[in-house]
Amino acid sequence: MDKGFTLIEVLIAMVILSITFVWLLKAENQGIEMAQRSRFITTATLLAQEHISGITSGDATVAPGQDTGEFGEGFTGYTYIEQIESTPMAGYMKYTLEIFWGGEESGFETRFITYISSL
Repeated sequence: MDKGFTLIEVLIAMVILSITFVWLLKAENQGIEMAQRSRFITTATLLAQEHISGITSGDATVAPGQDTGEFGEGFTGYTYIEQIESTPMAGYMKYTLEIFWGGEESGFETRFITYISSL
């Protein structure tokens, strides 16, 4: 009797190996995407905190309206849209800050909403 593997056994082993490799590549790609999203959320939160503290400290004027801009040279690709709206509560304004990375259609965006005193 001959010793060795038949063609069917080799093909089945190749299919199992290729399924395993595809799964590993997908898992690595998902890990990279999650790391990018995590980095974006961390950076966006810190940028929002700095931006909102500038508004609440009184360094900027608080008036209803919408503004857009960029965060500067150190944060290339990060843009924002801020909107200040009146509220039914006297003396308070609704402040919404949306931060994007890579443009508004990139999928990397987050929104921060707070209420600030206009007094």
